[in-house]
Amino acid sequence: MSAGSFTESEKVVEIENLSRRFGATVALDSVDLEVSRGGVYGLVGANGAGKTTLIKHVLGLLKAKTGSVRVFGEDPVKEPVSVLGRIGYLSEERDLPDWMRIDELMRYTRAFYPKWDQQYA
Repeated sequence: MSAGSFTESEKVVEIENLSRRFGATVALDSVDLEVSRGGVYGLVGANGAGKTTLIKHVLGLLKAKTGSVRVFGEDPVKEPVSVLGRIGYLSEERDLPDWMRIDELMRYTRAFYPKWDQQYA
């Protein structure tokens, strides 16, 4: 389904029965979540509640071992280019290399986007 074919009521993120363990620690326990297009949402909870683990599944950084994750109707692990090209994520952690200046970071990032718009950037 193309980006232009989604309507406001359609689901952008759909998570069903997602569970994740790290050793004896349960990070996610049968999570169900639907996020519809056009809304503004916040993911809040105490430290260790599983927020980062959930986001990593949505971004395709972790593969669902139980349950399923769909973003724009696609599996973010199997279709990372299609999914990641349509979403944004800003981490609370500094994920950028400390040694890069902004112009260097922009040049580096541009290499991943064949349709990079330098003026917009």
